[in-house]
Amino acid sequence: MRVLDDGTREALAVPSGTIARLLLIDLQSEALEKGSRDIELGPNPNLLLNRLGLSRGGPVSRKVVDQLERICRLTLDFKIGNDRRAIIVNERIVEAFEYTSQEDPRTKRRTPMVERLRLSEAFFNELRRHPIPVDRAAIADIQNSPRAIDIYLFLAFRLPALKSETPISWTALWRQFGREKLLRTFKAEFREPLALALAAYREAKVEIGDRGLVLLPSPPPIQR
Repeated sequence: MRVLDDGTREALAVPSGTIARLLLIDLQSEALEKGSRDIELGPNPNLLLNRLGLSRGGPVSRKVVDQLERICRLTLDFKIGNDRRAIIVNERIVEAFEYTSQEDPRTKRRTPMVERLRLSEAFFNELRRHPIPVDRAAIADIQNSPRAIDIYLFLAFRLPALKSETPISWTALWRQFGREKLLRTFKAEFREPLALALAAYREAKVEIGDRGLVLLPSPPPIQR
């Protein structure tokens, strides 16, 4: 939710798509590499486009600025328990952020450009406890497929931690990655982004069968 100077409120959609994923990967990588919750982004969206490996252009710049603001304002709910009794934890990815607003020449509306931000302490601590090493150049190669990025991150998290082969059924994969209404449709649609993810994560050892996937212990995409 964005509150304007006149007191009116504007609803913001949740982060989505490839750009949101690239931004989250970049923010987390920067925080881990520098060992700090504070991240400098700069006043010009072109600087951020260069960091993300995206081509410059008005439409792309506007999308990056928009998705970054969505991430900064996002609140996540974590549920521990069940429908009868549970604990709900509200958490933010970003604790605070600084912006300057820029006028969109098309709409004449001012859009915030986030120049610097501070990750929440809880998110940063969890990030340091469970870091996922990723090859950002490989991610850039599959940036046209949000689902391929999700699969890559899933494999980068699971495979290096395995001690033995681990089967995952198509039904379990459908529940985690599926947006299709039918399982058979998901199975058909899932294979292409899976192939893209495996091409980007060449060290991944994954067997594809009739019942689902079999994950095998694999080295991480890059060394920590």
